[in-house]
Amino acid sequence: MRYVIVGAGAIGGTLSARLAQHLETPPLVIARGDNAEAIRARGLLLRSPDDEVRVDAPVATDPREAELTTDDVLVFATKTHQVQSALLEWVDEPVRDAAGEVVGTAGELLPVLTALNGVESERLALRYFRRVFGVCVWLPAVHLAPGEFTVRIAPQSGVFIVGRYGLAGEADAAADALLLGTVQSDWERATFRVHVVDEVMPWKYRKLVSNLGNAVQALIGTGDEASSPTAGELYSLAREEGLAVYAAAGIGIPSDDDEERWRGGAFDVRPVTGADGPLGGSTWQSLARGSGSIETDYLNGEIVRLARLAGVPAPVNEGLQRLARQAAAEHRPPASVSPDELKRILLGG
Repeated sequence: MRYVIVGAGAIGGTLSARLAQHLETPPLVIARGDNAEAIRARGLLLRSPDDEVRVDAPVATDPREAELTTDDVLVFATKTHQVQSALLEWVDEPVRDAAGEVVGTAGELLPVLTALNGVESERLALRYFRRVFGVCVWLPAVHLAPGEFTVRIAPQSGVFIVGRYGLAGEADAAADALLLGTVQSDWERATFRVHVVDEVMPWKYRKLVSNLGNAVQALIGTGDEASSPTAGELYSLAREEGLAVYAAAGIGIPSDDDEERWRGGAFDVRPVTGADGPLGGSTWQSLARGSGSIETDYLNGEIVRLARLAGVPAPVNEGLQRLARQAAAEHRPPASVSPDELKRILLGG
């Protein structure tokens, strides 16, 4: 089985590097621009608290270069605001059997794993692909330079919770069990902790709550002010508002104890040699790279959407969504506002 990793950012790059390091069949890495050129020329460089490895893996910049077969599994690891265009690029690609004959399209035949934040990518993917598996990702990784990735925990590189999105028909049940068992075995061999569940979306909604503070970090930065009481208050306000909206919308999520039991001691964040300068989460990285776009419309914006459907307010997340989107569009770097200024904008006064 070959994993085709669509998106070589922090998550996709770290996953690709570990799979290439530990599996006999390396993944196919789908990357663009300078990132693709760097991986082709020098491989994937992955730093962690315990090691630094450079591994080779094949790279493609276009679906046509992938030459898909029935043994492939598509893993989408883009940001959520990028996944719609990625799905459309891949859905109608021809898939060949062992004899080289075209037997269908990717949307008809290939399983898709959505390894990205938020809860929208699964709904989008199911419009195009018949077999969709949601992946809840706990992986504190950073990607700021082409071909280089930093994961801040070790010896395990992250935790994934994986499950079918939607109900499988009888014909798919055996194939699903085989696929998920293989993913669990392969990814655990590659230093990840993997849990297979019947219902993955409650875990993705829980992860979404923890991502609501990403916009706060991006806007105020990762320096001393990020640990100030005001910053802590803003993180709490975003999270508490999200939980209140979940309650109004009738959405239940696993408990703190459930998360701690499954993550266990995997998240021992430690310094990484060679990773100089500030290191922030995925939203912070979008501003740090000056990408011009950001994922908060599908993080804080999901809370806003649910609040509007339930007829309740969500002013803190609405404000964070707007401010982060504007900062990205204006190519402002992280730490463009102070915690006190951000509090004033969000709460007034």
